[in-house]
Amino acid sequence: MHLFYYLFVIEIFIAVAAYTNVAEYAFMPIKQKTVSFLSDSRLHIYLILSLSVIFFFHAFKNPMTLSDIPDYAKAFDEAKQVSLSRVVSIGYESLKTEIGFAVVIKVLSSLFQSSQILFFLTSAFILSSVYFTVKKYSPLLWVSVFIFMTDSFPQSLFILRAFIAISIYLFAFPFIINRKMIPFLLFSGIAFSIHMSSIIFLPVYFLYGIKNWRFLLLVLMMIAVTVIIGFKLFLPLFVEYVIPGYSYYLLNADNYEGASWKMPALLSAILLFRAVVMREHFFEEGINRLLSVVMVLGVIVYTAGMGFGLTSRIAMCFTNMTFLILPNTLQYIKSSSWQFACAIVYILFNSFFFFKSTSDVLWASYQLLEI
Repeated sequence: MHLFYYLFVIEIFIAVAAYTNVAEYAFMPIKQKTVSFLSDSRLHIYLILSLSVIFFFHAFKNPMTLSDIPDYAKAFDEAKQVSLSRVVSIGYESLKTEIGFAVVIKVLSSLFQSSQILFFLTSAFILSSVYFTVKKYSPLLWVSVFIFMTDSFPQSLFILRAFIAISIYLFAFPFIINRKMIPFLLFSGIAFSIHMSSIIFLPVYFLYGIKNWRFLLLVLMMIAVTVIIGFKLFLPLFVEYVIPGYSYYLLNADNYEGASWKMPALLSAILLFRAVVMREHFFEEGINRLLSVVMVLGVIVYTAGMGFGLTSRIAMCFTNMTFLILPNTLQYIKSSSWQFACAIVYILFNSFFFFKSTSDVLWASYQLLEI
């Protein structure tokens, strides 16, 4: 049985035990036996415990059983043999990476012997960003946990640089909301040095600053038209003459999920659901406006990039925040029963594709370290 199944079952047990008194039910007097929901005091413990379990499966992965990760391990070993100046100027023969992450590898290789420390610390950083943003911004912790686990978790196992850049931006949320440009730009610079595609998140700061929702909507529509037309007309030329190494993603677009119509359709459905449920709160100042802008940009980039296999990588900064977007949306459904039902439907839908993907060549052989 794939390790994903074990993780999912463990998380279900943790959620049931945390949100109800089912763990104490067997020890209650017969006359008092009843399953009731407990107070919010245990939610923090639930979040810590849940993400700790996910961290275990994330940090102690066997590098040799996943795509890309062996190259990181080789770069770690190579870093011990070369100087920092060479790393900055040339990088690594075994891994093509931005300068920020190249330096991270060099520093860690100077302090530790085993490359596993790289995966341990990157896992800790990614899960820490999830913990702080979920704790601060999610009204439904269990929904955030299960969406993250069935959506972002499999990819984050091996797409390290992109998810580190995403995590940096998660930590930068307060700077966007509180309009602190200098710290935000510093965080953006760090994210860019880890994964250059993260620059696509930069406009979120300026779009969030548009207070008139009608004008903001107009600007987003103009961006959509510009990006979609630009991608269709100029992207093939840009790839051919500027980044010819990526032409494979255009010639073999049918092999990549990011190039199909499925993700734009799903994201558009989520966006429509969010707009209908939230209504006047859709562009409300604070986390609502921030997540709405993120959601709209995700739809735009994915729609514009149909036929280009790298779209999913480019749009990751937007699409991997659904673990915040869905709970933030569901809280505006007045009936708690309907909130629960909608959450379950989406989680089951997500889980179907999550477990279906366990046969995916990218993580079909995923295993933990042998101790």
